[in-house]
This record gives sequence, structure tokens and C-alpha cells, in this order.
Amino acid sequence: MSFYLSKILWLILNPFNIFIFITLLSIFLYFIKLRRFSLIIFLINFVFITLISFLPIGSYLIYTIEKEYHSNIKPPEKVDGILILGGATIPQLYNEYNQISLNGSSERLVESVFIIKKFDKAKVIFSGGSGSLNRPDLDHAQVAKSFYKKIGIETNQIIFEDKSRNTYENIIYSKKIANPKINENWLLITSASHMKRALLIADKHNWKLIPYAVDFKNIKNFKLIPNLELLKNLNLFQQASHEWLGLISYYLMGRTAKVF
Repeated sequence: MSFYLSKILWLILNPFNIFIFITLLSIFLYFIKLRRFSLIIFLINFVFITLISFLPIGSYLIYTIEKEYHSNIKPPEKVDGILILGGATIPQLYNEYNQISLNGSSERLVESVFIIKKFDKAKVIFSGGSGSLNRPDLDHAQVAKSFYKKIGIETNQIIFEDKSRNTYENIIYSKKIANPKINENWLLITSASHMKRALLIADKHNWKLIPYAVDFKNIKNFKLIPNLELLKNLNLFQQASHEWLGLISYYLMGRTAKVF
């Protein structure tokens, strides 16, 4: 049930959806003769959209999560297990064309290749089913398995967990498979902006994972300076909203012990 509630919550709180709703509301109010109120709502909406378009606020919000992992980009000498979180592929396009299709989080897969080769004796789990409400067949594990095969990685050394639908299930299902021992070092590979949420879930369930963050969105000395990369700023604001809402909602649902 919580999976469906989280999808509905994001549908409602997605910034772009809110912007569209407010715009339509202002138009509606205009036509029912509440023109002053309509203008106020429209101007507030316009100012906010303009602000996040010219100021990299989304980048800053992501940076506040990422910066903790700037120094955690080297794995330890001893690695007993590797957990790779899905979300880097586009299963629908893979099914359509039978070609590997990666999205903006492709570093999760690309970097994992080097880590798997470096620690070739480690147990490897790839976790990622379908996050779609109506297409359970669109699982990331299937695409990842094909990717590793084509890149030359022996897939029989990787356990593909294909039932999880979100980050919480990624960790819960993977821990059952891993059955980690107290003295084992398990490496977690996921996007830097996604790392905090995944680690908080693991901590809540007494699984100490070592972060290996990839897919950074900002440089280390990031500064909040206006720019003309409007579409990029809007896209990163949406991504930042998704991560921060995820952190807050998981805490409220009791899936993590703290927000940040």
C-alpha cells in the first residue's frame, strides 16, 4: 500500500505538476471574475518559476546531500560484498528495441563494472525491479543483466534481485539475500544524491553499508550563482524535490530513524 501512496504523493507534490495546477487555477479564477486574486497567484507562480530557472537552487539542494560523499569515492581495501541499486536503465526502450538504454544515472552501472572487476571474489547483488504502477514487467534487473553480459561480466557471479519497487525494498530484499556477517564489508553503489536515503534505511535495519557514491551532479566547490541553463536548473530542482521528499516521507513512515 505504501508503494502506491508514495507514487500518488509524488504525483501531487511534483513541482512541475504544482506549477501547472496553479497556472490553471489562476486562469479559472480569471474567468469567474476573481481577476485580482488570479493575478496575484499567477505572479507568485511566475516569480517562483523564474527564480528556480535562473538560480541553480535544485543543484544546491542536491549538493547539500552529495557533499557528504565527496571524500568517499575510494573503496576500502577489503570488500566482501557489492550492492548495486537499479534505476539507471530504461526498461521500456530495452523491451522495444532490444538495446541497452541508460538514463542520467548510468554511472551506477558503468562504475560498478570497474568495482566488480577489482573485487572479483566479492558477492554481488543488483537490486531493481519495476517501479511502475501499471507495468510490472519493466524491471531494471533484466536490462542490467543484459548490460553486464555485453560488457563482458560473468552474470552468474551476480544475484539479480528483481522484486523491489523502491529504495526501501531495494535494501530490505537485498539484505535477506546477502545475509551479511558482522565482520563483512559491503559496498553500496548508487547516485550521490540517492545515497543518504539508502544508507538511512540500511542503518535502520542494522546493515552497515560502505558508500561508494557515483553520478555526482555538482562540482566540489559549488556556488549558488545565477546562470542561463534554465532547463537544467528546472530538471535538477525536480530531482532535488524528489530526493528531499523521499527523505522526509521515509522518516514519517518510520522507514528511517532521521531525516538527514
